[in-house]
Amino acid sequence: MLISCREDEDKIIQTDLPIEASQLFGVSEVWGESLYYAMISWEEYQQADSLGLPGCPKISLDELNRQVTLDFSSDSSCTTPEAQNRLGKLLLSFTQNDSSNVKSWYMEYDNYIFELNSIQGRRHFFAMDSVTVSERFEGLTQLSNEILTTTFNGEITHKRLYSLDTLIVSDTLAIGDSLNTIDTLVNFSLSKIFSVGTINGINPAGRAFNMAFTPAQEHEVGCYKNDQTLPKVGGETWMVSRGGNPEVNYTLTYEALPDSCSVFATVTLPDGKQLLLNPPSE
Repeated sequence: MLISCREDEDKIIQTDLPIEASQLFGVSEVWGESLYYAMISWEEYQQADSLGLPGCPKISLDELNRQVTLDFSSDSSCTTPEAQNRLGKLLLSFTQNDSSNVKSWYMEYDNYIFELNSIQGRRHFFAMDSVTVSERFEGLTQLSNEILTTTFNGEITHKRLYSLDTLIVSDTLAIGDSLNTIDTLVNFSLSKIFSVGTINGINPAGRAFNMAFTPAQEHEVGCYKNDQTLPKVGGETWMVSRGGNPEVNYTLTYEALPDSCSVFATVTLPDGKQLLLNPPSE
């Protein structure tokens, strides 16, 4: 028993808290960066333009099976450095309504890589009403470029906020002194996504962890389109097991710069120290 207790104590001492925090932050990043693609409806994808999506993927539609393929492997017209962060494909399958008349769809990762992280698995979404989406998944796997594996499950609820876009189109008539004809086009577009819920799994060290989104995360679609994928508002609480010892806690906060899509992600470590997880590149 004394030997066992000493081994558990050594594990705590030897844990590199900043590395553990970075690994957990990586899970949050790979989950969140592809969220916007899943919040676009089948009808919206039929009108979507590749240049209007993060990473400018090639969009292929299978009308018969209501499937969308986003291919990041082809030559891209995107010019921003962030646009080169993705490879592989995202597959979206929009099913017909089930017996309870609930719309549902899947998003699956196909040889997909984000910032050198390989992601495998499938996420399931349910439209509870016109704005509320429930998400569930099991066994999503992240493989880092250091060949470290994290497996995680999630239950998250999203609220979609739409803005009203009004476009006035004028057409000057060439005959006589007739006034311009004016057509007003009204369109609702997705502007923000609010997310609350939990993610739990096993980290590369084999330790169980739980992530709770609190307060609610706020994602701006305009920032997604500029390949800035972190929430502008919100936070996360991370709890990591230590075997027979009490679990340790991390607290992550997101702080957006004024009038900018740039966000600072700062974590408070279990020892009370703070660490900026995404320092600006030089």
